[in-house]
This record gives sequence, C-alpha cells and structure tokens, in this order.
Amino acid sequence: MNTRVPVEELLEVLKRFKREELEAEHTDDESVNRPSAGRLGEYQKLVSTLLHPCNAGKELCNQDKNRYKNIIPYDHCRVVLQSSVTGNDYINASYVESYQSPHFFIAAQGPLPGSVVDFWQMIWQEKTSVIVMLTDLVEQNKTKCEQYWPEEEQVYGDFTVTLNNTRSTTGLVTRTFRLQKTGCALPRLVEQFHYLLWPDHGVPRNPTQLLYLVEKVNKTVSENPTGPVLVHCSAGIGRTGTFIALDFLLKMAKAEGKVDVFRCVQKLREQRVSMVQTKEQYTFLYEVLLEGLLCGSTGVPVEGIISHISRLQEAEAQRQNMLEKEFKALQKFSEFFQLLPCREAEKPSNQPKNRKAGILPADSCRPMLMSSLNADGSPGYINAVFTDTYTEEDRFIITQLPLPDTVVDFWALVWDYTCTSVVMLNQLQELDQTYMEFWPTQGEAIYGRFHVQMISEEPGAGFTVRTLALTNQQQPKKHALKIHFCQLEDWPMKQCLPPCPATIISLLGKVGTHQRQSQDAHVLVTCWDGASRSGIFCAANFLCEQIQSEGLVDVSQAVRMLKRRRRQLVKDVEQYRFCYELALVYLNSFETYGNFK
Repeated sequence: MNTRVPVEELLEVLKRFKREELEAEHTDDESVNRPSAGRLGEYQKLVSTLLHPCNAGKELCNQDKNRYKNIIPYDHCRVVLQSSVTGNDYINASYVESYQSPHFFIAAQGPLPGSVVDFWQMIWQEKTSVIVMLTDLVEQNKTKCEQYWPEEEQVYGDFTVTLNNTRSTTGLVTRTFRLQKTGCALPRLVEQFHYLLWPDHGVPRNPTQLLYLVEKVNKTVSENPTGPVLVHCSAGIGRTGTFIALDFLLKMAKAEGKVDVFRCVQKLREQRVSMVQTKEQYTFLYEVLLEGLLCGSTGVPVEGIISHISRLQEAEAQRQNMLEKEFKALQKFSEFFQLLPCREAEKPSNQPKNRKAGILPADSCRPMLMSSLNADGSPGYINAVFTDTYTEEDRFIITQLPLPDTVVDFWALVWDYTCTSVVMLNQLQELDQTYMEFWPTQGEAIYGRFHVQMISEEPGAGFTVRTLALTNQQQPKKHALKIHFCQLEDWPMKQCLPPCPATIISLLGKVGTHQRQSQDAHVLVTCWDGASRSGIFCAANFLCEQIQSEGLVDVSQAVRMLKRRRRQLVKDVEQYRFCYELALVYLNSFETYGNFK
C-alpha cells in the first residue's frame, strides 16, 4: 500500500478521500459489507495491539504507577530513571522520534499523585527544557492529570520548583519554571506550554493554533537545544501521539516534499502503544497538514505590521503579488470544505428559503430552529452558519437577509440562540422587492408568533443602533429578549468595500461593549446574500480580538476560520487586502502598540 503523498497533491488526495468517506457513509444498500473508505480505511489497517514486550510496566510494584492499566511503555524505548528516591527506575514514559531525530520527544502519561517526584526527576535527568501539556487537569469531572507544578514554589523530593512567570493567551498558558536540584549549584529553566483547547479523544476546533504551537515549540528548542521535548496528555498516546505525528510530518514535508501519515503513525506505534488513538485524530492529521502546508505561517507581531503591509504593497507594485498568493492559497484550502454535505439545504422544501443556490450551509455547522418546526415536528431550516470568534467557538451566526417567507424563521433564529446583537450590513432601499423591512420603525410589529417592539433608536456616525424587544407568544412566561440592532448605513451597494474602515471598527466596538454585558449570547450578522459583506465584519472582529489577546495580526488565519464554514466569506483579494487595512485602523486607534503583548 503506497501512502506517500506529494505535498502538491495533498488537497486532491484529501478531496478524494472525503468523497469516498461520504459515499460509504450514505450508501443506499446497507446490507453490502464494504471495507471502510478513505482515511478511515487507512486507519483501520494500523496495528492496534502490543508490538513489543512491556514487562517493566507490568511488574506488580509498578502497576500503580500506570494511570491506565492497558497503556504501558515498551521495554526497549521506555525512559529509565537513573536515581529515583524510591530506588525504582520505572516511569510511564517513552522515547519517541521525530523526523530523522531519534529521542526528540518523550511521550508520557499525565503524572499521578505518587509519580510527581519521578516526573521532575525525569525532566532533570533528560535535560528537558520544554514541556507540552495537552490535557486539562480535570475533564468531564474526571481527573486526567495531577498538578505537578506550584502556584509559587514547592519542593518535590530533591527538586525545588519555582514558578517564575505565567502568560495566558486564548487557549494557551505558558509557564516558566526554575528547577533546582539539591546539591547542584546551577538551576535550570523549564518552559511549559499548556494547550487547553483539545478535548479528550477529540480534535481541536481550530487547527491553526495547534500549528502555531508546533512552530513555537520548535523555535524554543532551536534557541536552547537541550534534552528531549516532553509531551503529555492524560494517557500519553492520543493527543500526545497526534502532536508528535504532526511535528514529524511537517518536517518530512519540508525535507522531502512528501508526507506519509500512515507510515508515520505506524512508526510511532512501534515506540508507544496506540499513538494517535482515534480515527478522528487520524483524519484530523490530514486536515491540519493541508492547512499548514498550503497556507504556512502567516502571523505578524503588531510591532511589525506596518513594515509587513509596506512589503506587501511593494510586492504588489512589482507584480509579485504576495497578497494574491496568500489569498489563492486560502481559496485552494477552502475547496476541501466545499465537499461538506448540505443535504438539509438542498431538500426541495428548503430550496426556496435560499437566496442564492451557491451559498448553502453545511449540515455540520448550521443552526436548527426549535421555535419554527417543520410539519413533521422536526427542527426548522434557515440558511445560516455558526462561526468562531478568536476567543469563542460558534459565538457568531451568519445569515442572509430574510425573504418574505422566512421573516418568522429569522426571528426564530434570534430567539432560539439568544442573539442579543444583530448586525445588518445593508440598506434595504438599495435592494429589490424581496428585501422587506422585518422590524418595526415604531411601535410594535407581529411576525407569526413573534412580537417585536421598538424601544429606542440612536443615530450614529455611519450606522444606526436600535433597541428592540422580542417576545414569543408560544412561550408567554419567558421574558422579552432585548436586542441591540445595529444597521450599517455608509456602505453603498455599488461598492465592493466599505468606504470608511473606521466605521466598521466603531461598529465592532459598539457590538463588543453590548456583548460583554450579555454572557452566553450570540451575535447575528446579516447581509443581502449571507456572505458578500458578513465576512469582512466577522474577520475584523477576529483580528481585533487576536490583537488584544496575542499582540498578533494573522489575516490568513481569520479568513481560514471563516472559509471552513462558508467559502464565499471574504470573496476576493480586494476584501482580503481590506482586512489588513482594518487591522491597521484598529491598531492606530491606540496611542502605541509596540508593547501590545
């Protein structure tokens, strides 16, 4: 079985795999016993049994040191403690190679209460200066890992660990420890990257952050090459194995121009049992590789953004259009997500509810209406998709402006998902007769079971903010939902881009202030077709949050996140360039941003 894939063919291979998987998933004849297709077929060919002896971990005196009785290191590549306080040389940890780098990693289980001292003993012995932690201490009410570090300073056997520094960004906590061994004059520094956005047995929602973490770990190691990088989750095989495989494959792609996910995982399983534990983690490896290899590293620290934009403009003037190259890579990347099925949107009963036949929501990322049911009692359909902000998953919902027959569905969406902010990016008078007013200009209006009352109207610079109260007559005991309805007014339909970027930033600020007072609420963003304008607003929101959280601007990441959900968002290179401009306008609203981090 040839599983080596040239990097330039990865997208086409992945698209073929996806089509095979979808076909197998929905084959008409369930009685046909077909082998699994695509990536799942590959995964099932991996050896999942023990491949080598693991006698040390099975010894009676060591059994209590294993978090899971079936996850035991192989004898030939286990880490042997040279001088343990207990006189026992066993710890549940294995040496694992990266691409052409033996012993680059140690893969370990999360420490137990009784193995924390051994854990620090291993770090000292192996001269480890980087720890990658991929689990939370407690997940789904189960302890996954003992806290092995202090809040300030603590002694663990022969070792004194001092927490020097903690830095938190979205989904990642970076801690720096000073590690001192009794009797040794010189202390060592150990950096821990604690990644919080990877559910047990699952995969991260935002692969870009994982790619950034792999890059950051390698940069740290290259600046201070010492011992192996210690990677652990709870068992030290699923999330740990996937992280190590990703590092291996990115390095392989750079060296050979090819990747081989199957052989890589097979090789890792020779060194530690069940590395890359689930089929979801295996299939995810292909997708995160596609993103990393097609789009590359695109983040720019805020202090370098002006010079970065200047370089982009110079390249444009010389027709070496870097912006266009970035955007083309994004468009290519998003081809894979075009294959996500849109079965509900394509049903004959739902087709009239779509303004444009080419802009449909995938089944995997659309909201379902519970206040607007179908005749058979199933949840109602609306042409809308969830999308992430930089800091929260599925916080925004993007939808088209309602058709005359879908106004009730629009308000059902607002009601069901507690959309306390609605952002509308068009003026109705510029559009055709299918775009009707769907809110009261004064007093109250009734839309099916929904009553909408105008409370106040506040004209702003380039947009109007209305306060509305929404009630559902079928749920009379529920309080009215107070809605911040913001309508952008200075973006004429004939213009591809908003004439005043500062207005978009100002509107974002207004929405952000309101949302901070409405926890667990959604923001609904709507424009004439549910794509052409909404992408710019959502990308701007992502970038502003990223600047605040990371001191980083990554326009490519912002747009990738959107295109996973709806390919038509940020539709051309002009809109893509405008996103850079929005980031700059936001940064210029601060007196200084050289020390944003």
